[in-house]
Amino acid sequence: MGIKELKKDDVLHKTGDRVQEVEIVLKGSISVHNADGAMILKTGSMIGAAEVPGDTYSFDYTADSDATVYSYDYSNSEDIIKVIRLNQKIAPVLASSSVRSAVDCYSWYEKIRTECENLYKGVKRDLEDYKSLMVELSREPEDYPEIENLMEPREADGLEEWRLEYLNSLIENDASIRKLFYGLNISICIGTILNSNEFIKVIYAEIIRICRYKEYLDEVTTTFKMDYKYAQAQLKGDDDDEAMDKEIKDAMPIILSYSEAPASTVQVFEKLVADYAASPDKTETTDEMRKLRKEISRIFYDLYYAIFMKTLTDSTPPLEVKMFLLFGFVDENLAGKENTAILANFARQWKSDPSGRIVTIRDWLKLIYEMKVNPSKNEFDSDYLEYLKEQVTGGYITREEEAAFKNDKTKRLKFEIENFFTMGNRLTFGRVTTFIPVFTDDAVLRPLRTALITPEKVKTAINSIRDIDFSLFYRDSVTAFEDLEINQFLVSKEVLPYVILMPNMGSRTSMWQEIDGKKRDTPARMMMSILFTEDLDEAMTKLCGEFRWEMCRRIQGVHWNDVTDPSLTSEYCDYMQFYRKNHDISPESREKIKLALQKARNNYRTVFVADYMIYIRSEATGSARLNKISRGIVFRYCPFRSEKREAMKANPLYADLIEKYGIKLQGKIHLIQVMMQKIKKMGKDVPDTIIKQLEYIRT
Repeated sequence: MGIKELKKDDVLHKTGDRVQEVEIVLKGSISVHNADGAMILKTGSMIGAAEVPGDTYSFDYTADSDATVYSYDYSNSEDIIKVIRLNQKIAPVLASSSVRSAVDCYSWYEKIRTECENLYKGVKRDLEDYKSLMVELSREPEDYPEIENLMEPREADGLEEWRLEYLNSLIENDASIRKLFYGLNISICIGTILNSNEFIKVIYAEIIRICRYKEYLDEVTTTFKMDYKYAQAQLKGDDDDEAMDKEIKDAMPIILSYSEAPASTVQVFEKLVADYAASPDKTETTDEMRKLRKEISRIFYDLYYAIFMKTLTDSTPPLEVKMFLLFGFVDENLAGKENTAILANFARQWKSDPSGRIVTIRDWLKLIYEMKVNPSKNEFDSDYLEYLKEQVTGGYITREEEAAFKNDKTKRLKFEIENFFTMGNRLTFGRVTTFIPVFTDDAVLRPLRTALITPEKVKTAINSIRDIDFSLFYRDSVTAFEDLEINQFLVSKEVLPYVILMPNMGSRTSMWQEIDGKKRDTPARMMMSILFTEDLDEAMTKLCGEFRWEMCRRIQGVHWNDVTDPSLTSEYCDYMQFYRKNHDISPESREKIKLALQKARNNYRTVFVADYMIYIRSEATGSARLNKISRGIVFRYCPFRSEKREAMKANPLYADLIEKYGIKLQGKIHLIQVMMQKIKKMGKDVPDTIIKQLEYIRT
């Protein structure tokens, strides 16, 4: 117990040393690290509080700078409380630092996990690419069962999203909380510190587990990597030669000049980008890096707005500007020379979707500006008109301004950029703590030639799902034919979604909203990165599953989970709530459901989407993986196309379901046929709407 003075790089504790003390950092900073990364404990942090007394240290603790720490004996958790009470005057600082340490620790874990996921997905993609390369080389590929059977890193236990959101909120409001909350009572500080330490303990365990997974991954892929590189070397050069047609130089001055931004803004942006480029670790979550990324993002979206507005009257902007609009590209050095050349070729060859449904963010903003579509909902689930009403209620604008802003193109556009664009760009990127809208070489986690998402690729992926789930995007509405004495007729109309491609290289998708406003016959809005690091078919299937769920919720309203009003969501909720008592589900299946719910944190939508993906990607091909109940629910509301139903009649798992569906279908067909006969007897032509509805039902 007492003061310890440390010089930079001095070792305080080593992995394997016995945990017998806890220290408070009085000056300087201490690095907690292993071979796969580190976190920094700054002044006010407690060292060892998340370790188990009497056990061994999980990581190395080294002075990150000249530092002073005060040491206390540590034999049980009560000692932590004693230390806090002994330091009552600085207890609010200790509480604040413990929260920051928990968030930084999570960022450390998230960074390693992301690396592991990328390594896993990368080696799986490389294996498929290797097989293709060997075909081109006219050689038989080697077998790699250890990679074929490799499982992806499992989800962490105990790292619920709400914990991180809670801790981040404490950090964002730290000054006020430290003054008005932590200072109220020492017990508040004790509770905060103990809670943070418990969270850190969980993260420590997950870091150790994921690091072991990474070591195993490196071990089993060593031989394959060598063989893959050898195969690549034999075919090297074909794609690169085409990509290097024209060298892009001095892109940032061209882009900034085109934006006509003030000189002061240009200077600030150039310095910020230079500072970011010079950062040794661009994934750091320090206050300095957070602030740097935030400032770059703020100016980036201002520039995007200015450049977008100029391109409305300029149909031939410079290639560098096209790259900026499509990919968030600003600087060839930050992007890397080879990536820059490839992006330039992508920009030259880009072809828009003729149907206008799969669009870049630039084209989407144009639709908003030209008032062809309404602005999207914001993070509070309010659309533009609702937002204006809230502004009036809050006293921020007058009713006269509200009326004027409703059809103000610029206001609508800025609302879309400040909400949908900024949040969507960050969300699709996938790593929210290190997001930056500027394209960088560090973001390239997959070869660009395979990552580019074109409208044609998206269309193919969606159509492959529609070929199975034919009614996916159909909406029902009621119409009347008064001249034919038909007061009500149900019409099904297909409304394909918008898919907006965000200008980043990312790993996530989002089903942003299922309809526009309250009109049920309007397209859904989905988003994904234009440079996508995951499997496109799998991602689109997931989006379609999410759409199915949300559209049903929208149609059912308050009855979405009321099983007395049968629907996809209500039946699925009932199934999830009472699966333990359902005798039609085997004990093995019940255990699988239990694990699925745990993994999904009891989110029924997440479990349904996982089942929907299995239904489309496995069950539809004859591979039975769902249990009887989930299969029945999904088939009832997402039936196969008639050809597939006919082919699967012989499958005993589907025979009964298809028979019941056929009986229900014949009833609908009979009603329409009777209606058509009645119209013909009246000497009138059957409307095309009725004929098309009959064709749809028979699909």
